[in-house]
Amino acid sequence: MIGPTKLCPEGIALVLLDLDDTVVADGTSISPRVIDAINLARERGCMMAVASGRSYSMVPDILRRPESMDYLICANGASVLDTICGTLQEHKMSSEQVLCLMDALAPLHAGWYAFVGDTSYFEWRSFSYMLAGRAPSAGELGSKDLKSLESLHTGMGRFVRRVARTTKRIAANDEGSKQVRSIRKIVESATDGVFKVGCSLPSATACERALEVIDHIGGFEVARMGRQELEITAEGVNKGCAARWLMDYLKIDPACVVAFGDSKNDETLLDVCGTFVAMGNGQEYIKSLASDVCESVYDDGVARWLERAMAEADGAEHV
Repeated sequence: MIGPTKLCPEGIALVLLDLDDTVVADGTSISPRVIDAINLARERGCMMAVASGRSYSMVPDILRRPESMDYLICANGASVLDTICGTLQEHKMSSEQVLCLMDALAPLHAGWYAFVGDTSYFEWRSFSYMLAGRAPSAGELGSKDLKSLESLHTGMGRFVRRVARTTKRIAANDEGSKQVRSIRKIVESATDGVFKVGCSLPSATACERALEVIDHIGGFEVARMGRQELEITAEGVNKGCAARWLMDYLKIDPACVVAFGDSKNDETLLDVCGTFVAMGNGQEYIKSLASDVCESVYDDGVARWLERAMAEADGAEHV
């Protein structure tokens, strides 16, 4: 355990790590400094767990290894795994449930992806929608001051990087990702269920309408990741619920848990963890709710925060 520290007076027994734009920069890069900080924290008895929207097959290989990570929360909480023993629990949607959802959103011309088994399937249409979309203008942000313009630039840069890195992975059929013409046939054959689906809509208005339709149908958990993108799991399945299950499984007090994240699908971690640290490059909404804000993923924010916590626990006067 790390601690105690001023922010974590009960100490830190478990750290939950979002991946994209938190630990992983530009979709593939993990800083050696971050890996070293994770390893040092584990040497001090702190357990480490991924808490990602990615499927298991899309988690970087180094983080699937028992020597680097203890547990994996994948697909926004639809699966929880022990890196040594394998699956601990799963919560899937039935293929019939997902097909009903797809039919309901068909008039909105949604582009889909689905996590089925060990493979992540993507329709190119979903990425064409994201590429055709745009970040909010300075006026939409509420003012035309420098801060708003900087937020616009940051948001657009994050958006472009995310689309580019995902497209690159799928084009290479890498990390268990495959391009398909239509997700429907994949879902129809998913007799064992679907971990997670996502959809992109042709406009922000269509996305708002999709949220209304999904709410009317019921039975789903939805995270809105952008103006035109939704991530969907079974009702009650999210990162927060999976994290709480893992805490109970490990018999760890939530006060001794620190989570790192940057975006909307990390929000459910806020209510279940004693400390939530937002990334400096994270969404302003998430940063406004966080217990603390660290440096950006490009400045090894997770590593720097953990290093400071360990130094403070050791009694360093200046950390």
